[in-house]
Amino acid sequence: MKLLVRVLFILFILVGVLIAVSNRQPVQLALWPLPHLVVMPVYLLVIGVLLLGVLAGLGMGWWAGRHHRRRAREASGEAARLEREVQRLRQTETPSSTEANRLPPRDQKALERQSALVSSELSMPTGTRGPLQ
Repeated sequence: MKLLVRVLFILFILVGVLIAVSNRQPVQLALWPLPHLVVMPVYLLVIGVLLLGVLAGLGMGWWAGRHHRRRAREASGEAARLEREVQRLRQTETPSSTEANRLPPRDQKALERQSALVSSELSMPTGTRGPLQ
């Protein structure tokens, strides 16, 4: 890719030099609302118009990419926020097996009932699990 860019750059410089050498005669440029006539060589006029075209194209490309840049900024902010949250969660203590001991008594009883149901269901033979089978 770098080679292609360099070759195209050299090609454009060569074309610019050829235009400048072969078009040295002066021309008069009159811009409508301005009262002045500008006398300049043709090659300056051609190169100036080409530069204006390049700048207009760059500006339009920049304008067209504004939505993508905004979405990238928002995604970057969200990623940074999530990274901070991951770091914060890693720094807090990890839940231990004594989690059930910290529950209120009502929730602890419900957890014990659920564990008893699951363990009794797991200990039954496969054909006698329930009335709907």
